[in-house]
This record gives sequence, C-alpha cells and structure tokens, in this order.
Amino acid sequence: MRKGRDNMPALKRKQRNPLIPIYLFLTTYVLVQLYNYSFTLFGFVLAALLSSIGLVKLLKTSKWVSQHLSTELLNIDELPEREFQQMLVPLFQKQGYSVSKTKGNRKLQPDLILRKKGLKAIVVAKRQQNQVGSSFVHDVIALNPLYQAKRTIIVTNSHYTKAAKRVARANKVILIDRDLLDAMLDSYLEQKRTHRIIQRVRTLLVKQEVKGDPQQ
Repeated sequence: MRKGRDNMPALKRKQRNPLIPIYLFLTTYVLVQLYNYSFTLFGFVLAALLSSIGLVKLLKTSKWVSQHLSTELLNIDELPEREFQQMLVPLFQKQGYSVSKTKGNRKLQPDLILRKKGLKAIVVAKRQQNQVGSSFVHDVIALNPLYQAKRTIIVTNSHYTKAAKRVARANKVILIDRDLLDAMLDSYLEQKRTHRIIQRVRTLLVKQEVKGDPQQ
C-alpha cells in the first residue's frame, strides 16, 4: 500500500502537457523576431520571461517544501523514542490541551496525558517502520480503565492495518498516522513562522512609534 503511494508522483510526472512543444516553438519564434527587430526589447522580454519562470519555480518549490518540511526538518523516522514523544507535546498544546508526561517503567503505558475542559485523554506514541496492527490497538484500549480516560489517541510515524482501523472505529480510538502527523507538524511550524513575522512587524512599529514620540 505504501509502495503504491510512493509511485503516484512518478505517474503524474509522465502526464505532461502535449502543447508544451508548441509553446516552446512560439516562444522561440517571438524571441527571434524581437532580436532582429530590437536587441533592447529582446533583452527586456527575455529577462521578464526568465524572471517569470524563476518565480513560478520558486513558488512550486516553496509549496513542496512547506508540505514536506516536517519530514525533512525533523527526520521523524530517525528520532529516538523520547524525542518522538516530546515532539508531540507542542502539537497537542496548539489544539488547546494541557499536556503532561507519564512516569514509570511499564512496558505499555500512555506517553502523554491530555486535559481540556474536563476531558482527559491518553496518548500512546508508536514509532516503527511496519504498519501498526489491531493487537496493539487492543492493548492500548485496555489502558483506559487504569487512567480513567474518556479519549484514547494513538500516534505513529507509520500507518495502520485495516484491522487496526476497524478496532479503533469500534472503540472510538483516534488514530493519527504518518500523513496526519505530517499535516499537524506543518500546521504547527507554519504558525510558528507566522508568529515570528507578526512579532517582527510589531517590534518595527513600536520602534517607529518611539522614534516619532516627541516626549522621548
């Protein structure tokens, strides 16, 4: 199933616009005519054309980087277990939860305890290469009575088997797979970047107000 997803971008790249050769021919023809007519005009049009192409490439690259920033920046698959768990803390805090870590040496226990408006939830992080199966979901569900949690969340850097998804749906367990985790990370990182920009603008405005204040 993972292989099928990985092959999808390759299939899309093969489906190129059949009109591209015509566009290239017309562009080349126009540039040649401009060169013969006026070298200055030719240079201006060529510079504008190259700038436009560069801008489009930059926008596409920026969008791709934004979509894959979490995977490339954090390298989730290589994170140690504790760092993987720690990475989840700000993601849930962004959603309004207060987050606390559990203590103990039990083989299977919640990694995080979430609380929000009287709701208590447990989070179990499962970092592995293979898909998470239904047996693990059953084991996590068994933790609910011990922690008196109203909600159970499992987070993985991988994906879940169909059987695991069926068990989760039947027991109202929230499953966060690699795709959703990446989306949460991208949203969090984008918010951080936006926050920094806002802070810089505010700082700049304050400095300008201070300079313009005659009492200072």
